[in-house]
Amino acid sequence: MTWPTADFSRVPYDVFTDPQIYRLEMDKLFRGEVWNYLGMECEIPAWGDYQTTWIGDTQIVVTRAKDGSVNAFENSCAHRGARIVDKLRGNAKRHTCPYHLWTYNLAGELTGVPLEKGHNGKGGMPPCFEKKDHGLRTLRVAMRGGLIFGTYCDTTEPLEEYLGPHSVAQIDRLLVQRKPKVIGYLRQKIPGNWKLYNENVRDPYHASLLHLFQVSFGIQTPAMQGGIKLDKDGKNTWNHSIMGVNDNANLGKLSDAYADTGKLMPDLEMHDPSLLKIPLDLGDGYKTTLLSMFPTLIVAQVDNTYAVRHLRPKGPDAVELHITYLGFEGDTPEQLHNRLLAVNLIGPSGYISMEDGEALRLVQEGVKARRGDHSVLEMGGVGKPHDTDYLSQEISIRGFWQHYHRMMGFAPAGNMNRDGESA
Repeated sequence: MTWPTADFSRVPYDVFTDPQIYRLEMDKLFRGEVWNYLGMECEIPAWGDYQTTWIGDTQIVVTRAKDGSVNAFENSCAHRGARIVDKLRGNAKRHTCPYHLWTYNLAGELTGVPLEKGHNGKGGMPPCFEKKDHGLRTLRVAMRGGLIFGTYCDTTEPLEEYLGPHSVAQIDRLLVQRKPKVIGYLRQKIPGNWKLYNENVRDPYHASLLHLFQVSFGIQTPAMQGGIKLDKDGKNTWNHSIMGVNDNANLGKLSDAYADTGKLMPDLEMHDPSLLKIPLDLGDGYKTTLLSMFPTLIVAQVDNTYAVRHLRPKGPDAVELHITYLGFEGDTPEQLHNRLLAVNLIGPSGYISMEDGEALRLVQEGVKARRGDHSVLEMGGVGKPHDTDYLSQEISIRGFWQHYHRMMGFAPAGNMNRDGESA
């Protein structure tokens, strides 16, 4: 596979369609040196609480142990591979495979094998069989701000180093100064590759062009203060916009840039404008925060909508977007009402997000026949990915691809110039 430019301003379309690449991602990325999102602590508060989730194409059980720790293991029996837990969430003090009743404790250790010693001196497991050698495949677990992460790899760097200072600071801002609680879930299956969504959330350039609602009602516009901050590898991105006293005046100056697009309608009104009159509850002026963490986690604040978005790949041409909507302990009934009202902004039919799934579908359909071709990512400039103090850019997407390329072990990038000719 050819990566034409060393700054990843060209991305080969094959990464979105090739089944062999998808299979390689499962091993190189999801089972490699990454911290995968597993869930939230508030979803499993009590001893024995569990829920199932996905790391790539592998189902995982996440459970709370008696001592309060959190364990995670693959949902596949060590005996013959059967799925053990068939519910989305629940409470159990042990987990038993329904096929041959092999039983595991909450750490994934095998504790019971029916007829292990046989019957009447016949059958049973051989003398060399040791239950301690047949536990479930477990993950190393770490937590920050109530978010639970797991990694298969003993050499994965400590979680805070992996996240980077901007992610840590924003997790603390959004999820530590108040204790989160779940107020709802939504799932959306999008007919597009999982990496297209990673591009989307790292792409403030599209936000005020694709989304009529977002720019017309001043949720995020190119005229706002804001920008993007990257971690040391370029893999994790903090995309943000900030309210300013000159936002309305600056929005008026965008009329020429939006001429004939039909995407800026400052006179547009809502039949029920209450959704847009909810004051920002953190009081720090941030209108949007999109914290995108490699490979599949997004922690998002859009006005007063707080949500965790988790990408669950379903083959090279589909992804399930799982959204967990958050409130906070101590919310008044009015605050809870406002949060549930604000949920209408974000989701498969939200005022802002409904176009994203369709955009990803159109890209997936459009690139199928373009094997060997590549996209162009030059908005905001070329060269090494870097932080910006402006929003009309695609630099943070290139940061994602830079890290993806390294993790996948592809041949060095940069054997062509930007005109598609050999360098």
